[in-house]
Amino acid sequence: MTEQGPNLQQQMQQQATQNTQDFYAQSIGSLRSQIQGYRSQLEQYSQQVPEGDAQAQIQEMIDSYMELEGSMDQAAQDAGVEDAMNQAAQQTQQQIQQTAQGAAQQAQDAAGQVAGQAQQVAGQATDQAGQVAGQAQDAAGGAVQQVQDTVGGLTGGQQQGGQGGGGQQGGQQPPNATQAAEHKAEELGVDLSQVQGSGAEGRITVRDVIKAGNQ
Repeated sequence: MTEQGPNLQQQMQQQATQNTQDFYAQSIGSLRSQIQGYRSQLEQYSQQVPEGDAQAQIQEMIDSYMELEGSMDQAAQDAGVEDAMNQAAQQTQQQIQQTAQGAAQQAQDAAGQVAGQAQQVAGQATDQAGQVAGQAQDAAGGAVQQVQDTVGGLTGGQQQGGQGGGGQQGGQQPPNATQAAEHKAEELGVDLSQVQGSGAEGRITVRDVIKAGNQ
């Protein structure tokens, strides 16, 4: 009995830890899949918008989503649940596709009811996403906090960049790059003056910086 007691307690602790990791991987994988979907929609929309301020703002949002995806990948890697997160993301994507197919079929069968049903589904999805985010914070603790800190830094950097406008002065022409691209260039040690921009009006994006860093 003396030996079985500690062994049972250790097994229970290991099981609890595994359950927490599985739940965290499922949660962050689901959120990452949704973020990828939002970014994909923005990229498609960006191609339909004429070059100018509107397209530049959309590119800023796309770069921010890419930064967030990278932060979530790093958090999952640090927690040792990268494979489980990717699997959960694939499952979520499949569920989204199945839901979309079901909605399309319903639209053919009852076009008049689709609008109301789509609003209900969207509201439920938003509520579920909020619940998953909160549960992931409780279950994962410090790992999720790292993701939140990164997201807060990105959001704050965009707001300061949009409001200040005079952060880079002193004779040098500021680089024509998104805020997220500047952050990625600093992280990778890439000289933005040597990067060819592919965005609107030659604007440098995160993809451009990553490409330059791999050369």
